[in-house]
Amino acid sequence: MAHWYHLTKKSSNAKTGPIAVSTTSRDSCSPSCPLIGNGCYAESGPLRVHWDKVSDGPWAEKPRGNDLETFVRELKSLPEGTCFRHNQAGDLPHNNGLINAHALELITDACAERKLIAWTYTHHGVDNMNNTVMIKRANSHGLTVNVSAHNQQHAADTHKRGLPAVCIVPKNETRKTWEHDGVKFLVCPAQWSDKNCAECKLCSVAERSCVVAFKAHGTQAKKVESTIS
Repeated sequence: MAHWYHLTKKSSNAKTGPIAVSTTSRDSCSPSCPLIGNGCYAESGPLRVHWDKVSDGPWAEKPRGNDLETFVRELKSLPEGTCFRHNQAGDLPHNNGLINAHALELITDACAERKLIAWTYTHHGVDNMNNTVMIKRANSHGLTVNVSAHNQQHAADTHKRGLPAVCIVPKNETRKTWEHDGVKFLVCPAQWSDKNCAECKLCSVAERSCVVAFKAHGTQAKKVESTIS
């Protein structure tokens, strides 16, 4: 399956800070992602408009979506050591939920070549060997892939398997940190401090000692909470 990519070399998003971010076309999203139609933040506001244009591919009237080879060349043009959040919208390249090894390796190796502080998140399942192997390879070669777990137990189990994990928690969660099934959870510092991604970088650490928890927020918070299985 061919996907389309867009690289923003300096984001204007206050939550990420002025870092490089990318967007991948909608067809990259995992068919099993519970947030599709249930409060995904990328499905509304200015980001949706941008995502739609990227998803239209290079044949759009004013194209924003590039092929993989062009995207990789753009990554390799970033200054060495740049912070890079891959996929502010979209997911890893895949074929029917199986991560595309060749495509992910090209992206990962570009990050490694430029020594980028690079991370992303995936809803592709890790209950198959292909995806687990691909994620672990990326994590050890320059791109930290955080597994977006369905709930705290799923996140704890994923962490115990040696994979960096994140999960959604209710919007009224008042704790900054806690333990679940012997695993430490820490609410994203951007939700309780003045740090942004450029300053925090916690999600870029593949071998961290905690699960990062994101409190449901915004106008779609109730829908997002409904996905916590």
